[in-house]
Amino acid sequence: MRPKLLIEGLATFFLCLACSLVQGPLAPFIIGALLLALIYMGGPVSQAHYNPAVTLAFCVRRRQAWSAGAAYVAVQMVAALAAAVVAGLFLGHSEENSEHILSALTEPVLEGWLPGTMAEFFGTFLLVFVILLVATSRRTVGNSYYGLAIAATVAGLMGIFGAFSPDFNPAVAICRAVTGCFGALNAEGSGWLAFQQEFAFLAHSTPRILLALIAQGLGALLAAWTFLAIFPEER
Repeated sequence: MRPKLLIEGLATFFLCLACSLVQGPLAPFIIGALLLALIYMGGPVSQAHYNPAVTLAFCVRRRQAWSAGAAYVAVQMVAALAAAVVAGLFLGHSEENSEHILSALTEPVLEGWLPGTMAEFFGTFLLVFVILLVATSRRTVGNSYYGLAIAATVAGLMGIFGAFSPDFNPAVAICRAVTGCFGALNAEGSGWLAFQQEFAFLAHSTPRILLALIAQGLGALLAAWTFLAIFPEER
C-alpha cells in the first residue's frame, strides 16, 4: 500500500501544481501532456487516480476497497495542500490581487452559478466514465491507449468548458481555492494584510467551491452507476 500512496501523492502534487500555475490557451494541452506522463508513470502502481472523484467511482465500481479509497483521498488532499503552498510561493500576492479581491467581495458569490456547476458535473461525469471504460473494463483489459484516452478527455473538456474555469477534480479545486492564502507568504508589502484579504476572498467563495465539489462528486457517482447499468456483468 505504501508505494501506491506515495505515487498518488507525488502525481497529485504535480497535477495540482500545474493546474494552479498554467494559464492561457495552451493550458489544456500542457496539463493534458503532463497528465499523460503521470498516468503511464503511476498506472501500474496505483491505478493513477490523482482525483478523489475517480477514487469514489472506483470504490462504487468495486475496483477498490472503501478503506483503501479513504487513504487515497487523504493522500490526494494532503498533496493538493502542499501544491497550494508551492504555487502560492510562485505566484505571490500583488497590488493587482488586492484590487481584484476588493472588487470580488462586492459581488454576489452565487451569481451565474449554474453554468459553472453544470460544467463540473458533466465534465466529471464524462472523465470518470472514460476512465472506468478504458482502465477498468474487461472489454479493454491490457490496452496501451488508456493514458492517451484519459489525457485527451481532460484536454478536450478544458477546451469545451474553459470559460467556466472548471476542475473536474476535488483535489485541484481545493488547491486552486487556497493557493492565494499561501501567496501571502510572498506578498508585495504586508504579508499579514495580504493573508487577510485572501482569506476573506476564500470565505466569500466557499459556497461556490462547495457547489463545485458536490457537482464533481455527483458526476462521479452517476458515471459509476451508468457504467454498471450498461455493463451489469462488470459488477
